[in-house]
Amino acid sequence: MKRMQDKESMTWLSWAIVAGIACWGGLVRYVIDLKQSKATWSWVNAILQVVVSGFTGVIGGLVSVESSLSLHMVFAVAGISGSMGSVALTFFWERFAGVKDANQR
Repeated sequence: MKRMQDKESMTWLSWAIVAGIACWGGLVRYVIDLKQSKATWSWVNAILQVVVSGFTGVIGGLVSVESSLSLHMVFAVAGISGSMGSVALTFFWERFAGVKDANQR
């Protein structure tokens, strides 16, 4: 698969797809967590999971574009980051801030 040579080639539609896949990953994570814990559906918790997942998925997409991955890999990383949610956020925090514990300053 061809790598992305021009980082500026990502259009608004591509970023909308990245955000959509990330949010979808968050919804999938929420459903999986519901099945594993036998909890009941909560719209508030589902929306909060989708918001966190959308944010982390877009960050994953940005990192992927910066790493010159192909467009399909950017989408895949966005989905995986979105489904990881706060775990991915902690990973990105540790990697880019150089801080092992996100609560540490």
